[in-house]
Amino acid sequence: MKNSKTFLAFLVVIVFSLISVAELFGQRNVSYRDLAMRQQQSQASFDYLTLPGNDNELVQFVVIFHLPYSSLPFKKNKDRSSDNKYFSSMDLMMEVFKAEEASIKNKKKENISLEGLEPAGRAFWSDTVYAKDYDSSQSNDLFLSGYMKVNLKPGSYNYVLQMKRGDQTENRISRTQKINITPYSEKKNGNILVSPTYSEGSESSRFILNTTGNTVEYAKDFYAIAYLPRYQEKESYTMEITKLSTLREDTTKQERVFSKKLAKENIKTDVRPQLLYMDGKPYLNLNITDNGYTYAVINVPNREFENSLYQITIKDGKGNIVARDNFRSKWKDMPNSLLNLDTAIEMLRFIADKQTIRKIDNGTPEEREQKFRSFWKERDPTPDTEFNELMAEYYRRIDYAYKNFSTENTVGFNSDRGEAYIKFGPPKDINRKFPNNGATTEIWTYPNRQLIFRATTGFGDFKLISNQSK
Repeated sequence: MKNSKTFLAFLVVIVFSLISVAELFGQRNVSYRDLAMRQQQSQASFDYLTLPGNDNELVQFVVIFHLPYSSLPFKKNKDRSSDNKYFSSMDLMMEVFKAEEASIKNKKKENISLEGLEPAGRAFWSDTVYAKDYDSSQSNDLFLSGYMKVNLKPGSYNYVLQMKRGDQTENRISRTQKINITPYSEKKNGNILVSPTYSEGSESSRFILNTTGNTVEYAKDFYAIAYLPRYQEKESYTMEITKLSTLREDTTKQERVFSKKLAKENIKTDVRPQLLYMDGKPYLNLNITDNGYTYAVINVPNREFENSLYQITIKDGKGNIVARDNFRSKWKDMPNSLLNLDTAIEMLRFIADKQTIRKIDNGTPEEREQKFRSFWKERDPTPDTEFNELMAEYYRRIDYAYKNFSTENTVGFNSDRGEAYIKFGPPKDINRKFPNNGATTEIWTYPNRQLIFRATTGFGDFKLISNQSK
């Protein structure tokens, strides 16, 4: 279904970073501040895929985009009667050109010239989104989503995306990309889309298209929709999922984590995919038709998998690959302090002794990561699931301490209040007192203890002066 891997870099238009946990684990000397800034960067997604055209001689070339509100220029809404205080407008255009032989053979990364190329198609998208308040306008969880499509004959093409945001007078233009369109009747291997939802109807099946391409939410199951070329009803098919090693950009190491023989209910024959746009989101329908294609729809138990990069492969009974694609399981709200292995190990100092930390921190990146995972696996309150609630809560507290207790003099998790929050969690009650002839004090009350902090400067620095158990 997809013609190639997701491209996530519309660099001329939006600057953003999508760095995997494993990639960050392989980096040394990354400061906590760097991690926090990376988490705040917008994660825009531009996916391209091909779908069968209504005419069997044509193929639909589709670009699906998801732009977080944080990447859009919002303005105040002059309509005071509206509940939405802000709005942002966006115009997108995709232009496709027939490729010359020289550009097809060009493997270098420099931009391809479109001068003199014959136009092959053009598509537009224009939309306005609204935000109820300022915080919503800066959200990374709300998206402007849509798609553009062009019907193309088989062949090689170059295409470019253009964007106009708000009142800008000039369009921003992306780097020129190359695409090879193959007739569906000649495809040897199908590709795979992922979706968090699936609904079955009498005449069609419907899937919402991911806001992050083939990235799925960590610890949540999803659906894989695979195109099966040359499908044979009497043939057996098996889906395999393998974990790929991404340390030092090495994706050759594989570990099989799941295998399942496809049942009849997984196979949808004589269906034709159709794109829909409803409630601000793109959907894919598999409509039953007399002259359609075969797809497999499989529930993937992602709750059992680690936060990593994986490959889905579907094979026939002879072991031939029928469909293949990668997906990444990503912890959407992962604490900043877990994004880098050095930082994650260093932050164990609040609950582990120096000897334990030195032992974990010794060895290759792979060995260090495995020992770190083992440390938390031994303390997992729900060992039957992949998600470790205790580890997540611990590193969330570190992030909270950094955000709420940092001053010009001290990083939040190094402060007395920060350390107390990390060890004991949020207090049941906080009482701040302002004596006439003394420094400001804060009294933190827990069910089994009371902590008293005294201000040492006028800039938010506090020192623990009392820790009394009840």
